[in-house]
This record gives sequence, C-alpha cells and structure tokens, in this order.
Amino acid sequence: MKKAILFPLLLLIASAAFSQNHYVIIGVFAKESNAIKYTGYAQSKYLEANYLLYQKRNLNYVFVFKTADKKEAFTRMNKIRKETEFNEAWVFSGFLGNDTQLSKEPIVIPEPAVVEPEPIVETQLDSVEVVVEEEIPVVIDSMSVAKTPTTPKGKYFIFSITDDEGHVVPGQLHYVDLAVGRDLATYKANEYTDVLRPNQTNLMTIVCGIFGYQQITKYIDYSNPASMEDVTQDENGAWIVPYKLVRLKKGDASVMYHVSFFKDAVVMTKESKTEMDELANMMNANPNYEIKIHGHCNGNHSRRIIALGNPKNYFDIKGSDERPGSAKELSSFRADAVKDYLMENGIDQKRIKTFAWGGMDMLVGENSNSARLNDRIEIEITQD
Repeated sequence: MKKAILFPLLLLIASAAFSQNHYVIIGVFAKESNAIKYTGYAQSKYLEANYLLYQKRNLNYVFVFKTADKKEAFTRMNKIRKETEFNEAWVFSGFLGNDTQLSKEPIVIPEPAVVEPEPIVETQLDSVEVVVEEEIPVVIDSMSVAKTPTTPKGKYFIFSITDDEGHVVPGQLHYVDLAVGRDLATYKANEYTDVLRPNQTNLMTIVCGIFGYQQITKYIDYSNPASMEDVTQDENGAWIVPYKLVRLKKGDASVMYHVSFFKDAVVMTKESKTEMDELANMMNANPNYEIKIHGHCNGNHSRRIIALGNPKNYFDIKGSDERPGSAKELSSFRADAVKDYLMENGIDQKRIKTFAWGGMDMLVGENSNSARLNDRIEIEITQD
C-alpha cells in the first residue's frame, strides 16, 4: 500500500522538477531600486527585460527571456551574448518571484543540471549598429497631409505621436528585434515613411520611447496593417499608426539612459542631444511641470574634471576647460549643465532644481565593465 502511494508522489516530484523555468539573466542586484533602473536600461535597448526576486538568496535577478525549454534558453543566451552588449548573460534554472506553479508551456526533459554561476552585476557595454531606412520627409501638421507622396518602394506608414491632450509630439520610433534588442531602423514621427518589407517575417515591432512618457510597443503585420484595431489608412494609401503617450506624474523619476558623458567630464556625447531635446520638448509641452535634476558619477574620488568651456558646448569636448574637483562637484556640474541647456531652450529656471549625488548611488561597482552606467542623469517630477 505504501509503494502504491509513494510511486505517484515520486512522479509528482519529478514532474515539478522537470517543469522549472529557465531565465536568461543579465544582472543581479541586492537593491531593488538598482534592479529597476538596470531593467529600464535594458528596456531602453529594446529588450523585453524584467526582474524578479530570487527568494533563496534575497537577490533581484534581471532577465530578458523566460522559457520552459532549456535548449531554447541556452540558444537565446548565446544569441544575447553574441549580438548585444550583455555578453556575460547566463541561464538560471529554477523559480523566481512567485513563479512556483508548474509551467503550462511545453516541457522538454532537461539535460544534466547546469551549475549556476555566481551572481553577475555588471555587463560589458558595446554599441549596437543602427540602420536607418529611407524616409520621405513629407511633414504633416496636426495629421493633415501637406502633399501627396511619390510612389513608395515598400509601403507608406505615418507613425503619429500625440500626448494625452491630442497635441502632436515630435520624436522618433524604432523598428526593433526584441530577441536581441537590435534597433533595425528608426522612423521620424508624423511624416510619410517608406517602410520596406521585412526580410524574414511580416510582423514588425515598433517602439515609441520618448523621454518623459511611458514606452509604447506595437506589433504590426506588414502584410495586413488593418488587422490592428487602431490603424487606419489615409486618402493616399498610407497606414496611420497612432501612439498616444502617457505622461510622467508628480513623484515619478526616470533615468536619462541615452544621455552619456565623456569620462570625468561635464560634456555630453553628441548622441545625447536627442534625449536632451526630448526633455526640453516635454517641459515646453507641460508648462506646469517642475523637475529636480539628479546628477551622478562613478566613484567618490577626486579627479581632474573636464568642464564646459566658454561659450558652452554641451556636446563637443573641444574648447572645454579642465580643473580639479570632487565627485560631488562633478555630479553638480553635470546637473547644472542639463539645467542650463533647458534654460537656453526656453524653460524658466524657477521650474528646475538640481541635486548632486557624487558617487553615493552607483548602480554597479566602480571598476566594473559597465561602470559608465554610474555616470548618469535622473529626472524627478516634483510638480505636474
């Protein structure tokens, strides 16, 4: 009788063991706030990142892929390592968060158990190539067509971006490969854009991520755009894909992931200008907004600071000044540079406050491969 009970019990235990999930991990953090920011960074690279608590170790695991199929997990891990900056990604097999129920996904009997490596906090950051497809610069004003476009090579799309009050918002959209976070093409909003047929699939992932607003992802069937509820077609045959933005609210804070600085410098890279302009546009479009700019840097040591010259050139290191200073001074100068740029773009200085953290709130170790994540700007909405 005991054997009759024991056998089904052993089958149940074996079934539970075989039904564990497999996650592609890109970072592990003791502080949840750092896991949130690192997850946001991965999402800014167009990866479907999330994080969950591994209760056994009381650590937050940031992952970009989850499956019940171990082979699929390792295939994706190798792809992530090879094709993205997260070249230290690894596979965790087990359960995270409240994920303790048997998986409903197809189960593959696992190979011999994999020894889990020590938690990895840092990753190597490399650039990802961006390919911009041909665009037809026919601007539309409040969604009214300026003129009839020429015959497209592919199909015309108009990716319209508006805020919650219906005002047109300038910006760019990204056609991405979510499997590896690769930006395949960028499109200007509110214009006719000639989009070529995708090479391997008709399904396109188009992401709208404008600073100050929640990111929106839409999946478009290139062969049949009308299959989406809110997609319409104008009199010229262009498919209009609307993106209605949701603004940040009082108390929200967001990292400017696309604003980066030269080493120990107040000067920003040229690529930072796009997100700086988005911040200025957000402030101009929301006159009640007041913000606090949080400046950060890597490490708490004193250093030679590359400061803005006179006249100020925010995005070119040529003509800059050099002076000794503390970590707190560097982070203060960075926050002030963002404030000055906003003021030069018509924002009243009364709406802007700054705070210098120095190196007191680093996301990763000072000497880690991804230490430049510590050199960042965060924007807190203090009044909306």
